[in-house]
Amino acid sequence: MERWNCPIDGSTIHLAVEGSCGGTSLGIQIARQVIEDGGRVIWAAPELPDGLRFSQIFAGLDPISSSRFHALNLVGNFDQALESLISAAKMLPNVTLVVLDDYCPATGPLSSGIVNSVNKMIVQSSWTNLLISKGGESMDSIPLVARGKSKLNSDSVWLLTRPDSDSKRELWVDGEITELRLTEDGFME
Repeated sequence: MERWNCPIDGSTIHLAVEGSCGGTSLGIQIARQVIEDGGRVIWAAPELPDGLRFSQIFAGLDPISSSRFHALNLVGNFDQALESLISAAKMLPNVTLVVLDDYCPATGPLSSGIVNSVNKMIVQSSWTNLLISKGGESMDSIPLVARGKSKLNSDSVWLLTRPDSDSKRELWVDGEITELRLTEDGFME
């Protein structure tokens, strides 16, 4: 088994996840990939990723490389927080990935304020964006629906699901399913 890699191409990925299936871990793994490739990451969320999980996935990465991971707290006025994020992304050299994790409420529709702010950030981006949020219940053959999918200007919508109670995960991208296994080191193919 080897670690799964994400295509990093300057697009915006809307990742909808089932609760407690590893959405933040997948984001951390993509951040590690970007840093290993020489890029810089800005992570914005109401709370920092779990320290143990972060250290497990970042294990073996030298401290100098790890310094290219920057965390920003998404609290208070969301529009102002995203303005700060955009400013930091434009100011810091070689920002390749911006992650918005848990940027919206876990249930219900996305507010127009959040949608407008995120879309404004997307328009100004020259980096890959990863938008991680809880998905909603689906009424058809897809196990999950990405909330706000028709309102956010993302290039692709990914779904991360947990089909069983074990470490297997399914990553749905453009109707294709990639089977992954979540380990202490991250997602493996």
